[in-house]
Amino acid sequence: MLQTSELAIKRPRPVDPGEFRSAMGDMPGAVTVITSWGPDGAPSGATLSAVVSLSLDPPQMLACFDHGSNTLAAIQSHGRFLVHVLAHGQQSVAMKFSGKAADKFNGVEWEADVFALPRIDGCVVAVACELDKIIAFGDHKIVIGRVVDIERAGELNPMVYARRKMLPFENDGANQ
Repeated sequence: MLQTSELAIKRPRPVDPGEFRSAMGDMPGAVTVITSWGPDGAPSGATLSAVVSLSLDPPQMLACFDHGSNTLAAIQSHGRFLVHVLAHGQQSVAMKFSGKAADKFNGVEWEADVFALPRIDGCVVAVACELDKIIAFGDHKIVIGRVVDIERAGELNPMVYARRKMLPFENDGANQ
């Protein structure tokens, strides 16, 4: 039997960022768009894949933004944001909000929700949040929001992103 002292301790090789990105592409995630109001009063939004629930008590959401994101700046200015889980069939919405164009909301059906946040129509879930904290880490900023409202359309199937493709997630009829 080998003893710990007999094992050669090897330093792991550095992880290649491209390899890491590719590996994370194998991990399916919801396709989400985050919206808020920019400092100029215009709606702002971004497609994100790094969005999860953080806590049930208190209910909180976590979203990761690139440091240079215009939507991150909008959230910092406005203090509230809306997390949309896109439905299958909203691929064009996801693609529109994935870029840096200023006219992302043109051609997208949306309205102000009860908190006056820009809400995109036809989503599976919309979660309204008040900004709680922003943490800078690596090449992103982690945004933590306290959930203040939830709207659900349980009859719709969400879209998932995996292996660089947007795919339908089939609902088995269970609605929790």
